[in-house]
Amino acid sequence: MHFHVPKALKSVRYTLAGVNTLFLLTGIVLIATGAITLAQVSGYADLVTQRFFRLPTFALATGVIICIITVLGFYGALSEQFYFVAGYAAALLMVLVLEVALVISSYQLAGGARGEVRAPMAASRELYTTRLEVARLWDDLHREFECCGVAGRHDWGDRVPVSCCHIDYGTVSPFNCTTANAYEAGCLVPLSDWLSYEMNVLAVTAVVVTACQVLITAASGWLAWRTKFEEVELEM
Repeated sequence: MHFHVPKALKSVRYTLAGVNTLFLLTGIVLIATGAITLAQVSGYADLVTQRFFRLPTFALATGVIICIITVLGFYGALSEQFYFVAGYAAALLMVLVLEVALVISSYQLAGGARGEVRAPMAASRELYTTRLEVARLWDDLHREFECCGVAGRHDWGDRVPVSCCHIDYGTVSPFNCTTANAYEAGCLVPLSDWLSYEMNVLAVTAVVVTACQVLITAASGWLAWRTKFEEVELEM
């Protein structure tokens, strides 16, 4: 049984090298996306659960695994031996499973971000007056999202942080920030919405990479079949 192979794809060596290069690019994309997401979320480490760190780390680790597997792919392209190419195709199937898991987990976390951060935010707020780094984190959060507290300004009672108020340029002391002039909205909603956006970016990236992975895996399986059942002319 013979299949008509386009002239441009007759070379197993060069076709596999091209497929493997695309595979390498997907790994680089996952590493970059995971690293960027990790750097973004790390600024709010005390306000979120570890899931927001594990997921981008998982994406980054998957990208590293891909880069390692490409070594096998390039060796298989050079040798054109069935067992190396078949092993490469099997490794691609494993990566495909990891990428599907990444897609599912990312969308789940994006949809449940608000529930994930509510408890750690409430616990962190209690440390505002005792830990300088926590106070700095909350002050930055208030100013960046123009919010106050977890659910709202009344979370602070009569001791409202100055960062909960908008201070115009040229304002001089004394300035008193109270529940009357503080930001009304709490920080839970804007922070969780921002985290959802970050997780959705990770999820969409994983979807695109997974779609490419399906094609790459199918192509590698076809190339493995060719090395096993077709007479392939070896390029020197």
